Amino acid sequence: MPNIQIAAYEGLIRNWRKLADELGVEVASLGRREREEVLMLAAYLAWGEDMGSHINGQFALVIKDVETGEVFATRDVLGAELLFYYETADGRLLYGLQIKDLFNQPGFVRELNREMVQFFLGFTYVPGEETLFKGVYKLEPGGWLRFDKDGLQLGRYWELTFEIEDGKSVDDWANEIEAAMEASLADICDASEAPDSFLSGGVDSSYIMAKSRAGCGYCVSYDEAEASEEEDARATAAALGRNFEGIRVTPEDFFGNVDEFLLAYEQPQADVAGLSLYAGCKKLAGKASLVFSGEGADEFFAGYSVYKYVGRFNLGFSPVYMGATYIMNPSEQRRYLKSYYPEKSARNFMRNRGLPGRKYDSLTWMLYTETRSFFEGSILFNSTKIARGTGLDIRMPFCDLRIFDIARRMPSHYKYTRDGNKIALRRAASRILPHEVAYRKKLGFPVPVKKWLGDSKTNGDIRRAFESEAAAEFFKVDEIGALLDVFLGEEPRVKHPVWFARHKALLWRHIWTIYIFIRWYELFFGKDAV
Repeated sequence: MPNIQIAAYEGLIRNWRKLADELGVEVASLGRREREEVLMLAAYLAWGEDMGSHINGQFALVIKDVETGEVFATRDVLGAELLFYYETADGRLLYGLQIKDLFNQPGFVRELNREMVQFFLGFTYVPGEETLFKGVYKLEPGGWLRFDKDGLQLGRYWELTFEIEDGKSVDDWANEIEAAMEASLADICDASEAPDSFLSGGVDSSYIMAKSRAGCGYCVSYDEAEASEEEDARATAAALGRNFEGIRVTPEDFFGNVDEFLLAYEQPQADVAGLSLYAGCKKLAGKASLVFSGEGADEFFAGYSVYKYVGRFNLGFSPVYMGATYIMNPSEQRRYLKSYYPEKSARNFMRNRGLPGRKYDSLTWMLYTETRSFFEGSILFNSTKIARGTGLDIRMPFCDLRIFDIARRMPSHYKYTRDGNKIALRRAASRILPHEVAYRKKLGFPVPVKKWLGDSKTNGDIRRAFESEAAAEFFKVDEIGALLDVFLGEEPRVKHPVWFARHKALLWRHIWTIYIFIRWYELFFGKDAV
């Protein structure tokens, strides 16, 4: 028997009881962390590279053979946990659950992956396995790696497929969702743990609250009533007889956490909802320890407003779905950036990412592409990094393979129609929630950043960053300065009257994305870098 040990692990295994029975391992007396490590070692010995296909849960695992030095690593199907690796110039493999785990390891060279800057500007996050640190790669979800005397080998134990089942009614699918959610909530925490839950005005978090034993609902809120879901969330909690508390995030909280947020995230992330939630979770960490969150529902059951444009993808010879967050096309990137790499095409990346899904109907293809890009690279990345950065234990009941399996089998018309989205999920939720909650229109976790960016009391670092040495290294300073000028209602130093007028609604998002990159670069590569 090989002499192996766990070199790195993070996770949450839901089907641990079943695994223990199958593997003949006694773990009932162990705490969660210890039992999971025992099970992961036993699973590797029993199933090797295929071990991940037996596990319902989230995990990033590195196992090392003490005698041979061979390394095996694997990651969960959805990609909720993170695992990074790097090959040194002298042929060694470095690995870590965070990128910063690599920084002080012998042989690591911290260098910017310049070609990926335009990817970030386009998507507002970094999709795929390549990172903004040159040579640092993220192991893909459902994948594994092995490193031995013959070098690095990459493989997969799981491929994303949709196996649509016709002939069922919306109530049949609602029944399946209800049963799977109950099973997920039964397995997601131990009886001794006392969960709470995030609670917005939407159906996803409301359904979790209604079906779970969460004691209190917490909602990130703002002084700006038009961007706050607190009133609706409070009413839902009252209807369910649960406690409720609003967690107020101010502009000072938001901008004051930028550096800590970026240091925790390690890669730039321009999702304002993620930063707002980070600020809120820091406040919440003193009140709660374990909270449920609704990630997965929108991605599995077509909850985003972009899906109303699905008909567009039935037209044209070779359509490409760029994802829900794509905001800056190549011509705009060329306008801002000093160096643009045409061979590093975001369009080609997303075409290839979604290509295996082209055999499905257009909505399923969009969901396939989203699952392999935005869901893993932004949504789940957000939750993992917020949890690590704030110390709050965030668990996601929808991200259970039993629920995901329902989504893989469900026909598109039970997910999205012209009359609404998440059709079957809302039907299930309507059985336990007030009708107005189950069918309330999604707000999308709004954050009043556009207003805050226009306020001189809070936007001072934006102007500084746009005029900094880091900005001058990557950007045409007059172009990004003109962008800021127009947004602030000033005379632009460079005039693009047609473009500015047509893109009025996007100006603040371009500003924020550029600012986040500049500040991230200063923190990781500037003269005072960590």
